[in-house]
Amino acid sequence: MTAWRHRLLHMALAVLLVLLPTQLINAPHAHSASVTSGNYYASTKPTDGNPDSDGALVRFQDSLLFNGNQTDTVGWRGSATAPKTVTLVFDMLRDGPLSNISIVSKSQNEFWTFDEIKVQYRPEASPTYNTAKSAARARGLLDYRLDVPMGDKQARFVRIKLTRTNQYLHIPLSEINFTIGTGTVDPTPAPALTESQMQQELTRADSIETGNYYAGVTPTDGTPDSAGGLVPFQNSKLFNGDHTDVVGWRGNATAPKSVTLVFDLLRDHPLGNIMIQSKAENEFWTFDEIEVTYRPEASETYRIAGSATRDRSELDYRLDIPMGDKQARFVRVKMTRTNQYLHFPLSEVDFAIGSGSIGQNPAPPLTVSQMQEELSRYTRMVDTYGQYLYKDWAGKVTSDAQLQQDAANEATKLADVEQDLTTYDQYGGFKALGKHTGTGYFRLAKIDGKWWFITPEGHKFILKGVDATSADDWGYGTLYKNADGSLRDVFDGLPDSGTYGPAYSGNMVSFVKANLMRKYGTADWKTPWRDITKKRLIDWGFNAQSKWSRDGGLTMPWIGQITAPSDVMRIQYGIDPFDPQFGAKLDRHIQALNIAANAGSPWLIGYFFDNERGWDDAVMTDMLQRTSTQPAKRAFVAYLNDAYDGDLNQVNTILGTSAATWQDLENTKIIFSKVPVSDRTAFVTEASKAYYSAIQAAIRKQDTNHLFLGSALVPTWHSSLEWNVGGRDYLDAISLDVYSNSASYLKDYEPYDKPVLNLEYSFSTHDRGLRAINAATRAESIAERGSMHKAFAEEQARSPVFVGSGWFIYYDQAVTGRASDGENYNFGLVNQQDQPYSAMTDVMRDTHRRLELIHQSPGPPLSAARTKEFDR
Repeated sequence: MTAWRHRLLHMALAVLLVLLPTQLINAPHAHSASVTSGNYYASTKPTDGNPDSDGALVRFQDSLLFNGNQTDTVGWRGSATAPKTVTLVFDMLRDGPLSNISIVSKSQNEFWTFDEIKVQYRPEASPTYNTAKSAARARGLLDYRLDVPMGDKQARFVRIKLTRTNQYLHIPLSEINFTIGTGTVDPTPAPALTESQMQQELTRADSIETGNYYAGVTPTDGTPDSAGGLVPFQNSKLFNGDHTDVVGWRGNATAPKSVTLVFDLLRDHPLGNIMIQSKAENEFWTFDEIEVTYRPEASETYRIAGSATRDRSELDYRLDIPMGDKQARFVRVKMTRTNQYLHFPLSEVDFAIGSGSIGQNPAPPLTVSQMQEELSRYTRMVDTYGQYLYKDWAGKVTSDAQLQQDAANEATKLADVEQDLTTYDQYGGFKALGKHTGTGYFRLAKIDGKWWFITPEGHKFILKGVDATSADDWGYGTLYKNADGSLRDVFDGLPDSGTYGPAYSGNMVSFVKANLMRKYGTADWKTPWRDITKKRLIDWGFNAQSKWSRDGGLTMPWIGQITAPSDVMRIQYGIDPFDPQFGAKLDRHIQALNIAANAGSPWLIGYFFDNERGWDDAVMTDMLQRTSTQPAKRAFVAYLNDAYDGDLNQVNTILGTSAATWQDLENTKIIFSKVPVSDRTAFVTEASKAYYSAIQAAIRKQDTNHLFLGSALVPTWHSSLEWNVGGRDYLDAISLDVYSNSASYLKDYEPYDKPVLNLEYSFSTHDRGLRAINAATRAESIAERGSMHKAFAEEQARSPVFVGSGWFIYYDQAVTGRASDGENYNFGLVNQQDQPYSAMTDVMRDTHRRLELIHQSPGPPLSAARTKEFDR
């Protein structure tokens, strides 16, 4: 019975095929089929693959590219005179909807390949080609297939450009397939294009070729671009099609960290794609971030087309930004380097024309001054909740009701969270590690070779703090208007100033405060906010408010800041501690701060003074050029007098000076490099002692109960090791700010046997309109922020001198930039819509529970090998 059923089925199929109209079977545009009729022409005659290698017009039905056998290859062998690009144009004889274009290239070895491919198309009515897709091919990929989804776009012509960067490579092509989509098919084939007409198709415009660009900073490399001013596209290395040419901006000590280029396309165009290519000769030629913005003529502001980060090891970088046929006359490209000594390379820029109307006539090109104005035009950034406009994500706020539901959900989730007094004392001390002398205040003690905080009740404590916990901190705010009263046109909407008045202060608006009022109510938002914030911090394992602003309603250990007096004498950013009035100025200032009011508080851990300002080579260089009116210069000469036993001739010989007296030397400019390193180090050490001894004395006059925790210094910026440790005898602990993925910095401090705090650290990602502060701490995702924190926190805890750290900061900075300096980093545990980054904080919770045990029994020694270069 089974055999008879098969025979009957075959007979039925045979009858059906006879009855079907032949035009349906062979029709070149039947739905769910492939185009089988047409011709193609290659800009360069193939060397391999008969009959294609005969050249001229090749019919699809005769070509190896359409025979269904992917092992057959049409090839273009390389040579010293071979072109780097081969272009094929395909004429499908009529317009029709395409759903996909597939291209297969099978190589016999690594010398048969191409590096880049661009697929373009146009319907008969369009004067230009649209780019469907551009892609790069890895050299080692022998079997290569590219599928280009077409979305049923109409096309009669398809153009495929194959590029090899080395003309000795051989280009292989095995199979082409044009899959017919859904839509209207031109009922009758048009006359096939002739060979000369196909040659014209090869050069038909597809990318914008005319226009000018202007760089906000004149390039240092790449003629003629390095001449500056307006650079016509047709003259620029960025538009010459040679990706090995580079326009460059070399870095140096005074170079800007960002360079922006503005491109004038002379009229509005529908853009299909923007391509930017950057080829670097080594890792010092790079950028860390790139942002592309655009605007049509009718718009006053720019919109963001795309942004990305670049790994410094990525020497060949290419960014493609699909534009979806958005209209634009102007495009800006902004490159940012976190280290101004890096060099910016830019190799090629391409604006592919998409579908839509092109401006009727070219407008007058903008002048240099007008292009400079374009550089300063605003870019629309955020919605009325302060969220990035150009990306959607799970949980993105769309209504006040959503915020209120978030509040209800989280209150339920954390309802039972409270301090675990079985494991910790009320200050966060870890009970399982034993009881020690409690003094009623925090103190520091070295126990069994390791430094610890000891809580007022006598338990070991590792600081696990959060910086800037106060929602009233205007560091979370952003400017909504300028000093002249004009509005910053970066917002799609702003919170109502009548309803959310406390969210405004001067020219600033705080989306944090506005969103908290939306979420918890305008009348008394702080009470529920404090309750949930305290529960969050406990749940995530944090135990202190560690730096910057704190909320006084959160009962937790905290660290206070003592600012520097405004009338201190400075050498650049460094304070001159040799000023005879330095001590008196400190006394007046600290008394006015009224730190004595907290002298009896057991919750206050201690103080740090000023922030991130010490002495380094730049301060020394400046000081040496000054005269006797600078107290530090007089102190330095006195140091030399003592160090060289009053032998001025010897000092003159060493310094290359000719001072007749020590007083003359005080007024002599001294070259930094002439001073022996040992003397520079010794004098900075003496300056550090003078500095910290005066500050300690001034603090002790107001408060003898709390710790003096240094100055939160950055080890490699505006400070030096000799400054950081020089005055250690007057410190209870050395405090640093270290944004790195390695705790190897602690190795420099372990020989001095002084407790060390890291009061600012963070891990961030480039996402949702926010940035990462440097390459070393940049994570690829929110979850990776948590895993990077885990590795770093545990590595710090293994050091015997480490006593704690402070995460910078509780909330993200504003997408539109901090009011004081424009910083917009993804630092927060919580976003500005008061939504925790749970994928990160869940990991932090588990990490924090282990830190005391790791510090007690650290396991493997700290390794300095695993690090990226730290720069901030």
